[in-house]
Amino acid sequence: MPMDVIVFGTGQVSKLARYHLEQEGSHRVAAFTVDAGWITEPSFCGIPVVPFEELAERYPPERFAMFVPLSYRNRNRLRVEKYHAAKLMKYGFVSIVPAEVGADHSVQTGENCFIAPGAIVRPFARIGDNCHVAAGAVISHDVVVERHCFVSSAAVVGGGAHVGEGCVIALNATVLNGIRVAPRCLIGAGAVLTADSAPEGVYVGVPARRRAGVA
Repeated sequence: MPMDVIVFGTGQVSKLARYHLEQEGSHRVAAFTVDAGWITEPSFCGIPVVPFEELAERYPPERFAMFVPLSYRNRNRLRVEKYHAAKLMKYGFVSIVPAEVGADHSVQTGENCFIAPGAIVRPFARIGDNCHVAAGAVISHDVVVERHCFVSSAAVVGGGAHVGEGCVIALNATVLNGIRVAPRCLIGAGAVLTADSAPEGVYVGVPARRRAGVA
């Protein structure tokens, strides 16, 4: 059902989110929001920018939903922080899910998900809350992507793989069929992960190896 939505952020990803929310989801973006110290202009894309600290008073959660489409910066930590902050303020969330994905009832998606048009999500995949799957990414059949993950353009997650909470699968990276990516890992651009990873590692290369001394 179309809703009035507040989008967190005033960068390129937030501009893109507004486009897809209004063009494909038929929602109306009523305002953007960022922390007060980051406001440089009173509007963005012709829409008001509101201090996050004042949001619940000016745009109450009983009337507005939230969308937090922030990028993978600092391994998703900022998006996680603002998602939880909005939940504490009692906001509900919308998601962007392409029609062809939403029509496949074998696919499960959580709240505050941004699955970009052009991403491929195959049957029986499950994508948790607060995830971003970029255009051109492939989530194969029976894949589990836990909450707070970011899957970049041209990344491929093979059938039956399991991506743990808070992971980043970078541009053109590949996770082979059945591999388990441990929580809070970064699989670097162009890497091919051929074996299960350890938590909080940075994996690079073909085949991917954990980079020593990086967490």
